[in-house]
Amino acid sequence: MILLVLSDTHRRTDRMITAAEIIKPDAVLHLGDYTEDIVELQSHLPDIDCYAVPGNGDYDFDIDSETLLSFHGFKIFMTHGHKFGVKSGLDRLIRRAEAVGADLALFGHTHQALSRKYDGIWLFNPGQMSRHDERLAASYGVVTIDEKGFTCDIRMLPVNPSFSGGGMRYR
Repeated sequence: MILLVLSDTHRRTDRMITAAEIIKPDAVLHLGDYTEDIVELQSHLPDIDCYAVPGNGDYDFDIDSETLLSFHGFKIFMTHGHKFGVKSGLDRLIRRAEAVGADLALFGHTHQALSRKYDGIWLFNPGQMSRHDERLAASYGVVTIDEKGFTCDIRMLPVNPSFSGGGMRYR
């Protein structure tokens, strides 16, 4: 099973769609901040299952700020991370993931990609799809999971080839 993990999309649905077309996932997991972007993704790819948690930039969603999923017997904890203070450290997130029995904890909010094991739990932040500087590549995550285990990879979308600014041309 291939999971596309997105966070902090901030209305950059074009980037989400591109990542989904590249990866061809079985499911998409959105970790908040413009969770409503998942609706547009679903309109382009209606056969893909989508799961989402709200972030600190989401106001219209009446959904839980965390959820626990299970694929092939592995438990995946999803949260945006702002309620766990992930910009200041990961201890609270790790404790919560342990408390719910997670094998993998997914979070966003920091806009910085991370894939690392801490205290027996794999922590994974896909980075963000919405860099404010169009010259920089956006990042997303890919989790490949089967009954034997899972892998977590950070991927980058190509830099926007048509952007021009600041006296420099990017191709």
